[in-house]
Amino acid sequence: MNPKIYGVIIVQADPQKQLDIRLVTEADMGFVNQCFSDPQLVKEVGLTLSDNPSARQWAFAMWRQSGDFWVITLGDSRVGLATSFVIEKGVREVGYLILRPWQGQGLMTRALQILISNLRAGGQTKRVEAQTRGDNYASATVLARNGFIRTAENEVVVNWCLELS
Repeated sequence: MNPKIYGVIIVQADPQKQLDIRLVTEADMGFVNQCFSDPQLVKEVGLTLSDNPSARQWAFAMWRQSGDFWVITLGDSRVGLATSFVIEKGVREVGYLILRPWQGQGLMTRALQILISNLRAGGQTKRVEAQTRGDNYASATVLARNGFIRTAENEVVVNWCLELS
């Protein structure tokens, strides 16, 4: 596995460390803010967030209340976030991001596998959907590697679907 170089920092996932996901807690909210403080990363995942800190806090609180909001961990390090929202009975939409130093190492593919496994084990989700920007090839690769198929696209957005039943 090749390390990623960012300035003088080299971050490489240690294959001995356990990748996992867990629900976001109040103690994770500083990390959530960190994830969304990179405007380019926010743009890549297709979000539009207010610059107002109170409005952002409100949005994050709504995410926690309306669906599953997960922190992705590698050992003791927080490396990303994932969400899972009910959009209709039996159907959930997932979204995710991974901090730049951890990108390109297959971590998001593995984290999404864990999230899908959790949804499958819950027994109430029959289909999982996702959307990517048309130019977000890394995210498209994550979805394709997890068995999602393209269902629709336009010049901006690609819709994806994974049948669990």
